[in-house]
Order: sequence, then C-alpha cells, then structure tokens
Amino acid sequence: MNELQRQRYLSALGIDTFVPRLVLPCAPPSVPCELPQAAVPAAAGPAVMEAVRQPAPTATATASGASGADTVGQVLRDMGVAKPTAVRKEPLKAAVPKQREVLETIHLHLWRPADDLIVVDHYHPGDALPTHTLLSNMLRLLWPNDVRIDAGEAIRCPISDKVASLYTREDMQVELQAWLSEELQKTPKAQVWLLGGEAAKYLVRPSTVNTKQPSDDKSRAASPELTGVEPEQLHFKRLPLTVEPSAAADALVLPSLTDMLNAPELKNKIWRAVHSNG
Repeated sequence: MNELQRQRYLSALGIDTFVPRLVLPCAPPSVPCELPQAAVPAAAGPAVMEAVRQPAPTATATASGASGADTVGQVLRDMGVAKPTAVRKEPLKAAVPKQREVLETIHLHLWRPADDLIVVDHYHPGDALPTHTLLSNMLRLLWPNDVRIDAGEAIRCPISDKVASLYTREDMQVELQAWLSEELQKTPKAQVWLLGGEAAKYLVRPSTVNTKQPSDDKSRAASPELTGVEPEQLHFKRLPLTVEPSAAADALVLPSLTDMLNAPELKNKIWRAVHSNG
C-alpha cells in the first residue's frame, strides 16, 4: 500500500501509531518514513504554520461533522475497496407455504349384484336416500340375469379426517385405483358401472376423455388432469379404466344414484346408455 494512503487510512480510523506485533514471512522490515510537509508561502504567519503541523482530522472530529463510519466508508471508496450499495427500505418477504388444495372426501359403495357385474356408486353419507331400492329396480329392468342387492361394501378416501389434510389429488387417485384394481382381480371379466362422474375422474384414463368446444364441431382430448372436466361430461360414456391390465378394461360411467333421485329426468337416458354401450 502506498505510504500516504496508509497514513490517511490510519488517521481516519483515529490510530496515531501502528506497529505490527508479528512480522510476516519474507516481509521487508518497517522503516520510519517522514511525511512531506505542504509548501507554505513565506508570508504566512505562525498560525498557518501551526495548522500545517497539526495531524490529519480523526473520525471523531471531521471538517464536515460526519460520523466515523461515514468517513471510513468514504476513505474505502476513494481507495476503490468499497462501492456504495442501495439500502433496502422495504421489509423482507417471508417465505409463505403454498396453500394446499382442499379435496372432497370420496365415499363409494360397491355391489356385486350378478356374477358378471360390478356397480360402484359415489354417495354422500347422511343423505338418507333410498339408493338401494333405486339400484334394485334399475337392475331388474336393465340386467337380463337375476340380481341380488345386499348391503355392499363401503369405502372412503381418505380413510379418516385426521389424514385428509395430508392427501393430494395424486394420492387419492393412486389409492382409489389400487382399491378398484384389487376388487376387479376377483372377477376380471365382469362389467363395471361407475355411478358418479366426480369419483370417475379418479378412475378413468384422462387421455380418452373428449370435450366439445363451443366454437368448433370437432372434439379434442382433455388435458392429462381431469380437474377441469365437469362430471356431467363423463356421464353415459364407456371409458377405459386406469387400473392393472389384468383387471377390467373399461367402465360405463353413469350419474350417481343420488343424482338420479334428485333429478328423475336422468333416468330416461339410462336405458339407451346401457344397451348402446353394453
């Protein structure tokens, strides 16, 4: 470092004398250096000569009244060591976790009314509707063989409210598909009716679902996710299932028994859908 810069740096820090306590390896020995005095005109009086002999102002008493930190910063900037940086005035934004999607709990009823038929219905517990009676009457009219309607098997996903907040849409899809695949392994050649488009969205293959555009007569394949597809768009269609290859290949998607009880006009389309997709 230049001797003048070093002295100015020490003076700005308020250090009158600096002697290193340790000598660095291969460092030349320190040699006292006389600082040059500024030339003063001969006509200058004793007061001017005394001012010249005074040491440089320290960080505690500067000509502009600036603080010691400002003076040191100015010295470092003059030396090219430090650059002024903008001061951040707004508070830092804390990382807020993303809000998890609130998913509806899926309640399903499974019946085996015949050896070659499996019926899965999406229902809401607590409705107290005669869904068993409606299903029994439908099968007596639509199914050629004898049917038997028992209590069936109920399943819910997620399995409890305690773990519902931990489930994602993919978790529910994997769990429901694994459950249905295991049930279909028992009768792999049976036909499947999925009653309820909301539950069917977790079980059918997305790439096979087509939706009509208002401004176009042609249909296009839906996106890989069926979250934006309305349940009514899946009704009265036979769609492939996303289950193990050894299980049933497809299912007939119909409105749920609850929807048919609340909207009886839906029953008019059941006969044609079953026989045209049989």
